[in-house]
Amino acid sequence: MPTIPITLPSPHPKQDEIIDSPAKRKVILAGRRVGKTTVAAWISSKAVLEGRRVLYAAPKQDQTEAYWGYCKENLANLIVAGYVRKNETMRMLELGAGRIRAKTAWDADGLRSDYADLLILDEYALMDPDTWDKVGAPMLLDNDGDAIFIFTPKRKNHAFHLYQRAIADLTGRWQAWHFTSHDNPHLSVDALAEITAEMTEDAYRQEILAEFLENEGAVFRNIEACMHAPASTLVEHEGHYIVAGVDWGKQNDFTAISIGCATCHQELELDRFNQIDYVFQRGRLEVLCEKWHVGWAMAESNAMGEPVIEELQRVGLPVEGFQTTATSKPPLIENLALALEREEWQFLDDSIAKGELEAYERKVSVTTGRSSYSAPEGLHDDTVIARALMLRAAGDGGPAIIEIG
Repeated sequence: MPTIPITLPSPHPKQDEIIDSPAKRKVILAGRRVGKTTVAAWISSKAVLEGRRVLYAAPKQDQTEAYWGYCKENLANLIVAGYVRKNETMRMLELGAGRIRAKTAWDADGLRSDYADLLILDEYALMDPDTWDKVGAPMLLDNDGDAIFIFTPKRKNHAFHLYQRAIADLTGRWQAWHFTSHDNPHLSVDALAEITAEMTEDAYRQEILAEFLENEGAVFRNIEACMHAPASTLVEHEGHYIVAGVDWGKQNDFTAISIGCATCHQELELDRFNQIDYVFQRGRLEVLCEKWHVGWAMAESNAMGEPVIEELQRVGLPVEGFQTTATSKPPLIENLALALEREEWQFLDDSIAKGELEAYERKVSVTTGRSSYSAPEGLHDDTVIARALMLRAAGDGGPAIIEIG
């Protein structure tokens, strides 16, 4: 085969980050006209030259057509030379073992019986969640294939939960990016002004700034306004009432510890780790309590929590257990929700912890009418519970204030 020159468009810096990342699962949250589809076509064109099988899907035909056009443009020289076989009906490009196929598919049925080494789901927020959960993920199992999720947010639906999973990942397998329409250096000021001319404030935040807006049934509201706790030291809180909340990690969960000043109504430190050894967890809490001179701590006592709390009490730590039940949990969570709504407390601006607050769900039993609260399936709520217990400790009183001496 003779050398055929291929010229791919030059990526802008944000696109370069995505292209260069080794993550197996790439989640791209982006505003309008930032080059989401062009970067998908760039990655696909390179993949087919490497002999990989690419399956691209979008919920609307115009989105699929745009991607298909970019791929044909990228590989035009090879198509003209006859080395890439093009099938317009199936929207397929083939080069040896490599293949690009573009499909319009809103739901899982549109992708069943297909295959890929690289699956790209464009405008994933508009798709049926089953497209990934029940078809896409199993499709990639045999060859440990890669997946790219691209979307502009549509409030806090399944795409939001996937984004939270990516930003909380510690393994390197998942990675998330967030960029706004303003981050595209090729988008002119005039073009941006034209796009936004008739937008409401909410539409601008969602479509241009790529912000997740609160759902009508969100448990926690006014989150952003309460994420401004400053970095501080123990000396700044001399004579203050310092408390802690602890949620113990179990199996694949994390242990989370929230330290707060009940006098200043601000969070001082937030620790989150996934060491399952309870001796390690106990020691970590002891260190934090000593560091901040904690006067009162409240820790979840379910399962292994009770014996761990007893050990802490034996060494003199002022800690009380909290048994989480269907009856005790709702008022615990609602107290935290009220504190956020009224801006009564300021918390440290931690992206994972903020994501847990944003994703938290309320469900109402159709038989009893009672509310239950939890993280969506597959996500964590460790920092939510730790912060809620910290606020509970702040309101419960406890031992006298400990002075710095």
